Amino acid sequence: MKNSSNSSANFYSDLPIFRKFEGIAEGNNYHDVPDDWLVVVSDIKGSTKAIESGRYKEVNILGASSIIAVLNCVEDVEIPFVFGGDGASFVIPEF
Repeated sequence: MKNSSNSSANFYSDLPIFRKFEGIAEGNNYHDVPDDWLVVVSDIKGSTKAIESGRYKEVNILGASSIIAVLNCVEDVEIPFVFGGDGASFVIPEF
């Protein structure tokens, strides 16, 4: 998504930043994700067995690759994501 006319496209980049760790406990620092954003979750199939067999580097590379793929899809829009080792979770604007 390059330049969207939808004002919610900048939801994440426009969030206020809190500077003190204590801000994590303040309710006004939390904001609802816009209704036109989607939750995206990636998970590497068979990752538990692969890690047990010593293939954790391959699992991590695939998990990180899912982040790269999603970031390439949303292009210039900043989005939040969490890397889980064997996948990732995101919220992205609908496009």
